[in-house]
Amino acid sequence: MSRSSLVLAAIALSASPALAQNNASRANSTVLTTTNIWTGIYTDGQAAQGHRFYAAACSECHGEQLEGDPDQGFPALAAPGFMVEWDGQTMADLVRHMHTSPHDNPGDMDRVTAVALAAFILNRNGAPSGKTPLSTDANEEAKILFTEDKPK
Repeated sequence: MSRSSLVLAAIALSASPALAQNNASRANSTVLTTTNIWTGIYTDGQAAQGHRFYAAACSECHGEQLEGDPDQGFPALAAPGFMVEWDGQTMADLVRHMHTSPHDNPGDMDRVTAVALAAFILNRNGAPSGKTPLSTDANEEAKILFTEDKPK
């Protein structure tokens, strides 16, 4: 992926997730969330696969620790601000947002890679893994609510 594609991908990831939510709400209006990110919705294998992709294609801009580089327009992907931005949306929103980035080549990232990358990001933000892989089906992902705080 070229540096300009990575820059555009970073901008796309930092763009208002509300846009993704509005589109997902229309597409998944009949799907009700049934679980959340704190219930073990991805596997360790998916997170490891996402880590390999991240290291190869994303870390140059978003940093090895997902810390981002705000001065260059690259948001942190493992930080309280990231969790706040996505709070109340679904995993379908996050995966779709990554899958349709960068804007100069929408769909450049295949859905399986986007799901693995989402699993890695969840892992780095403290969401636990489980025994069932995160689905690549948008309707299944729409059932999973992204919540900033762990349920008590």
